[in-house]
Amino acid sequence: MQKFTSILPPKFLLQYFLILVLGDYLLFLNHPDHFIYECKSCLFEPKPNDKVMILQYADDLYRELEEELTAIEQENKEQKFTVAKKAMTAHTYLLRLRDKTVDYPFNEQEEITFFKTKKPKFASLILYFSSKQRMEVAKPTGRDEYVRKYYRYILKGIEKFFLQNRELYTYYRSGDNRLDKLLFLRSAKEAPTWLCPVRIDHDERFSTQADNIIAKIMAKERLVNHIQKFLKRGITKVEPDLNKITWTGESINLLETAYGWYCTGQLNNGQAGIGEIVRKLETMFNWNCN
Repeated sequence: MQKFTSILPPKFLLQYFLILVLGDYLLFLNHPDHFIYECKSCLFEPKPNDKVMILQYADDLYRELEEELTAIEQENKEQKFTVAKKAMTAHTYLLRLRDKTVDYPFNEQEEITFFKTKKPKFASLILYFSSKQRMEVAKPTGRDEYVRKYYRYILKGIEKFFLQNRELYTYYRSGDNRLDKLLFLRSAKEAPTWLCPVRIDHDERFSTQADNIIAKIMAKERLVNHIQKFLKRGITKVEPDLNKITWTGESINLLETAYGWYCTGQLNNGQAGIGEIVRKLETMFNWNCN
């Protein structure tokens, strides 16, 4: 029903209203599907002040997900079943996020923020728990040294992934935003392949050029932390040096230094992985790459 904007004498208001009602009734008789669609559009179209709430909705949903994952952890079930349930739970929440946002009228900055920082957090949990589940299933049994060797092999694969995606990883970790419109807008043209892989078989309503790779980066960082916790077991802690030097420059400069040493094989006769180098620099310079 169209909005009434003209000024009519009061005695004609009822007649005009009846004409509008009769017109809508005839429209319903002749085109019921169109009529229902128009009514739904009027009832469910987002209010102007709802647009700013989508990012808050994503944050609230992620907190809800974290609470449910914590509850699953406290069920004291076998680890492989716990991890599988966490992966399924994270996937369910990602679908809820998609249903809420796939047809949402983002403005440009909202869309960039959503696909750069919000959606990847959900997707990364699915990837992390799925990878952790596969890793634990394939983990060798027996002596601790075999398990440690297996985990180091996994770390080598992760380091290879970071090396293959070093440009995007460095961009993501640097906090730069100059390429955000190319990487995190659904309408953007294909990004150059040297920066990120070509997008294949993804829902274009719910994905951009780089959000899936960012999710993979976040997932693999989680996996590295999980593995490092195991590898550090039984290792004597070194007392912190109170006079250590602190890195106060831009993180990207130190990351580029780490990549330079890694690519040119400057440490351990070229056997030191990029993750090891970055963690060593973090310790040496009291710095956190995050």
